[in-house]
Amino acid sequence: MNYSALFLQLLPEAVLVLAALVMLGAAVATGKKPGRVFSSGVGVSIATFGILLAAAAMFFVPQDGATSTSLLENDPLARIFKAVVLGLGLLAVWLPPVRREIGNLGEYYALVLFALTGLLLAVGSNHLLFLFVALELASLSLYLLAGFPRTPRAAEASLKYFLFGGVSAAFMLFGISLLYGVSHSATLSGIAQVLEASQPSVLAMTGLAMLLVGLGFKLAAVPFHYWAPDVYQGAPATTVAIVSAASKAVGLVVLVRILQIGFPNVAGSAAWGEMTAGWSLWLAVLAAVSMIFGNLLALAQTSVRRLLAYSAVANTGYLLVALSANGPKAAASALFYVVVYGLATLGALAVTAAVERDRGDDRVSSFAGLIHRSPFQAVCLLVFLTSLAGIPPLAGFFGKFALFSNAMGESAAGGNPGLVWLVGLGVILSAVSLYYYLSVLKQAFVTSAPDELSEAHGLGPSHVLCVLLPAALLVILGLFPSLLLAPITRALMESLR
Repeated sequence: MNYSALFLQLLPEAVLVLAALVMLGAAVATGKKPGRVFSSGVGVSIATFGILLAAAAMFFVPQDGATSTSLLENDPLARIFKAVVLGLGLLAVWLPPVRREIGNLGEYYALVLFALTGLLLAVGSNHLLFLFVALELASLSLYLLAGFPRTPRAAEASLKYFLFGGVSAAFMLFGISLLYGVSHSATLSGIAQVLEASQPSVLAMTGLAMLLVGLGFKLAAVPFHYWAPDVYQGAPATTVAIVSAASKAVGLVVLVRILQIGFPNVAGSAAWGEMTAGWSLWLAVLAAVSMIFGNLLALAQTSVRRLLAYSAVANTGYLLVALSANGPKAAASALFYVVVYGLATLGALAVTAAVERDRGDDRVSSFAGLIHRSPFQAVCLLVFLTSLAGIPPLAGFFGKFALFSNAMGESAAGGNPGLVWLVGLGVILSAVSLYYYLSVLKQAFVTSAPDELSEAHGLGPSHVLCVLLPAALLVILGLFPSLLLAPITRALMESLR
């Protein structure tokens, strides 16, 4: 193994680890001195500097493929989504905690940096065991972050997250062991070579199914989604932002790599009338039930955080529609949409955090009169929720359009209707989602708030950026989607060569 190449490849991750250690050292040093407290501003400053330094370190990693190893792949797709993870992580760090129960801020922000480190490692992983370790580094950090407020609700969220995550990790590790036993290789390219040379065995397909169970947990796909509503409602806003945006983006990139590089010959088909066993059909079933359950359960929610959790489940279904088409263009559109979704959800969480701070809870009725209390927050919330609903000219509309159209185009052949049945279901349920998104906007723009709650507290500079930057990016990407879609498409094509 080329250890110098591996060190260069791990330079951004090493910077994040060093920043986390500096964070812990500063927290311990200030904790021992009377009258000195490790403040939130210090933690945010160190975390911000560490993330920006890690982003700068990416420019020092050679981009000619010389640093690629059997463990990590330094391809354009990895570089793009490492930048996406760092950007979303930076916005999450800037999002101030709503509840004041969080103690030990140094440890909290250090765990945030460790979680981002694990996500960065997973993005470019080429080895299944290394991928498992990277995902567990991120997951264990997020389990702890979810329960940091030490309230009953946060403790329940953290426990459910940990229990479901532990079971999914067991499935993933068992699946990896089966795949290694069949192929005698844990790299995606090695597994692909073995499957190309011979008919895939039952053990190989079982191992792949178990691997998909673990990744289904990361993406919050039905029936692996039961942790999501409690975590979204009980965890601190920063933790929820990382789980909903950065973690979901990484989960999709990992899923695309595994399926398109390691298992392209066992896809099967989900096309109407020509269904054959394989991961394409499995993903189509997961997509259908995720879209149905996610949208229908979101209709009954009175908590905006839980509403966003079920929205995450539904959007996972939309993403799986594209992957079940088994085509590079559809996969690229899914990768584009997961970034757009992450920006919209993170922005909606930022506005929800401000409302929760002012009104004491996150009920839909708490948004009443938001246009009068804070026009800036109300207009940005309009951008976020209409983008999630897929209304033009925002990025969410183009993302869904590209996702569904490419899924239909790449799945249809010889006059076969392809995935029309699944895309049609997605379009219908996207229309259903308008109801619960517009119910929040109705409170914000139409319903009046009581006189004693007619004013809102101002937002800090970092909180303003958490609301403003995602809104601006959604508008820009809606008007010029090729700014992100074209690089992702080129990067994916190069990765699949």
